[in-house]
Amino acid sequence: MRNVRENARVPKINALVGFWLMALLPLGLPVLGATEELTGSALIVGNGPERYAIEALAKNFEALHPKTSIDFFWHQNARPVEEVREHGADIAITGQAEQDLSSTTVAWDGIAVVTNFSNTVEEITRDQLAKIFSGKIKYWSQVYEEGPEARIMLIHRAWNQNIRQPFEQFLGLENHKGIRAKIAEKENETFKAINGDIYSISYVSMGPALQARKDGYGVTLLFIDDIEPEYQTVLDGTYPLRRPVVFVMNPKASPVAQAFLEYVLSPQGQRAIKLGASGLFQDKTSSVIKYYPLHGE
Repeated sequence: MRNVRENARVPKINALVGFWLMALLPLGLPVLGATEELTGSALIVGNGPERYAIEALAKNFEALHPKTSIDFFWHQNARPVEEVREHGADIAITGQAEQDLSSTTVAWDGIAVVTNFSNTVEEITRDQLAKIFSGKIKYWSQVYEEGPEARIMLIHRAWNQNIRQPFEQFLGLENHKGIRAKIAEKENETFKAINGDIYSISYVSMGPALQARKDGYGVTLLFIDDIEPEYQTVLDGTYPLRRPVVFVMNPKASPVAQAFLEYVLSPQGQRAIKLGASGLFQDKTSSVIKYYPLHGE
């Protein structure tokens, strides 16, 4: 894994596609007629909080295939699917499937709704969230009985990030780019903004939220529809607000990219994820993403 490029222009790689040879897949199953060692590279583009998980899985993959390289372009303004469509990348990491491109759900990530610790609210419903982020509910006194007559300060995520898209889909929101809100590009920016305003509310990837609470940040993770935001509730599907981590593949993806997808879906990739080796949530003991070996859930 040679490069993680955050501010560089994504290079076009389709001229290299015919160069690579397939060898043994990480599942241990031989490709028809293939005996050569896997060589070459693949480019992955994304903009979400799962970056560290994918990087760690790529490192494991490269250890199995020393002559391969998984490169990354990761930036909050990246447009992963567009790069795949234009053959500028092999794999786009997104939060939703694309109808016209091969899309595989490889994991699930919980989305935690967070408020300032000094705010006494502890739980919220899906309907209340929808009304808050659509602008229909504007004051905390409308959310819970003891709530103050104070305006709710929305902290949204960038519109093109794949944490905002499933969040708005979950709430049934459409065309709400014009809602008055502060925009936080990264998780740590969100925590700082929450700490700085008692009446704020936002949403972040579950793992960083749980870690922030452990590290003493002044944030509260709200129960949603009476379900506690925890690793296990995301894994068993009872926690209602979660998003898929999807690999969207270039139809001309390199053999290395195809092999990497197979590795992520393999029992070995599953073990790496479940043991927390991915580092997706910066927590080495637990994971809130779930492995699906076949199709669907």
